[in-house]
Amino acid sequence: MWHLPESLREIEEAGDDSIVLELIDSFQNDTASRFERLHDAIARFDAATVKAQAHSMRGSARQMGAEALADLCQAVEVGAPKMNWPELGYQVNQAKVRFAEVRSAMSAYVKARRRAG
Repeated sequence: MWHLPESLREIEEAGDDSIVLELIDSFQNDTASRFERLHDAIARFDAATVKAQAHSMRGSARQMGAEALADLCQAVEVGAPKMNWPELGYQVNQAKVRFAEVRSAMSAYVKARRRAG
């Protein structure tokens, strides 16, 4: 589901856990906004925007350790030029479910860090 990637773990271990918490918060907010833009683009049959949003989400998900979400975003990115809209919509919904799981795991992590600090 989700794990803190090694690069962020190293920052945290160096004593900069507030930066890690900020990055998690930023990722959650940015990804939620991108999902809105992605849904709008699908509704408009805008393959270029679907591809661009999915690409951005894929990269940030990989950087934040959300590999399964990144894989789903990559499938949307690759599928966008083919414009199979029902399939793209399904994949985006699957990615949104995965994001909800990642967001929940991240929130639990943040709460635990705040209690420990």
